[in-house]
Amino acid sequence: MESNKEKLDPEIVAQIREAREKSKLTQVEVAKQAGLTETFYAMIERGEANPSVSKLNKVLKVLGLKILIKKA
Repeated sequence: MESNKEKLDPEIVAQIREAREKSKLTQVEVAKQAGLTETFYAMIERGEANPSVSKLNKVLKVLGLKILIKKA
């Protein structure tokens, strides 16, 4: 049964994974540095999780990324 809960945009997921790979970090390393479980971080990279803004910011900080909000 699939959850109705929204998930991260696939483009965001791809950018997170790409930044991790370019940084030569493992999922375990990113999870630990961001204060997340390995399982939850792996779910983020698979597009199966919808992390809070706080948790997403922790991941992005580890990867040297930022959330940019701009007017459409």
